[in-house]
Amino acid sequence: MRQDIKELGQKLAQVEAVQQELQEKINRTSKNSSSPPSSDPLSTPKQQKKKKSGLKRGGQPGHNGYGRLLYDRSECDRVIDHEPEICKCCGEKLVGADSNPRRHQVVEIPPINPLIVEHRLHQLECQHCGTLTRASLPADVPIRGYGERVVALVAVLSGLYRHSTRMVQSAMQDIFGITMCLGTVNKLTNEASDAVAQAVLEAKTYVQNSNIVGADETSFNQGNVDGCNAKNRKACWSAYTSKA
Repeated sequence: MRQDIKELGQKLAQVEAVQQELQEKINRTSKNSSSPPSSDPLSTPKQQKKKKSGLKRGGQPGHNGYGRLLYDRSECDRVIDHEPEICKCCGEKLVGADSNPRRHQVVEIPPINPLIVEHRLHQLECQHCGTLTRASLPADVPIRGYGERVVALVAVLSGLYRHSTRMVQSAMQDIFGITMCLGTVNKLTNEASDAVAQAVLEAKTYVQNSNIVGADETSFNQGNVDGCNAKNRKACWSAYTSKA
C-alpha cells in the first residue's frame, strides 16, 4: 500500500512538472522570450506604439554630450599646429598664440608587412670519418614556421570571432600578407588550444569545486534531467556541472 502511494506521488510530481512546462510554453511570447513576434498566438495583445514626443531627434538642450575619445598627447606620433594667417572678416594679418586650440586627431593603421626570419641549417662534412652533420633549429624557433603572435591571431579569429577556416585563411592573406593552407590553420588552432589546455583545466576544476557557481541566463532544461524532477533542481545542477 505504501509503495503504491509512493509511486502515485512520484507520478503526480512528474505530471505537475510536465504541466508547468506546458504552461510556460503556452505563455511564452516574444516579450518574455527570444521567440520572434511572428510566433506569438493570436490572443497576444499587440504592443502599443509609443506616442511621439514632438522633439527633434538627437540630444536635447542641456544634455551632456559624449564626443569622440581623444588620445593623450604623449601617445601621438606627431602633433601639427595649424594657425590662421589672416582675419576671415577684414583680411588683416593675425598675430598672437592660442593656449587652448581645438584638437582633431586622425587614427591610422600603419602598413602591415610580416616579419620573416630565415634560418639556414648548414651541413658540414667531418674531416675524420666523412659523416655529414646538419645544424639543428634552436629550441626557441617554431617548427611549424609561424610565430606565437601568428598562432594567437589565428586562434582568436577561429575561436573568439568564430570565423570559418577559409575565412581565417583569407584574413591572414588579405590583411597581413601571410599565406597558409587550410590544414595549417587547423594545426595552428590546435596548437593554441594545447598551449592553454592546462589553464582551462585549472579554471574548470576551480569552478567545479566552488561553493557558489555564477551562471549566465542561458536557458537549459530544468525539468527531468537524468531522472531528476523540478523539486531537486539544485541536485540536478550539481550533477550537470560535475559531468561538464
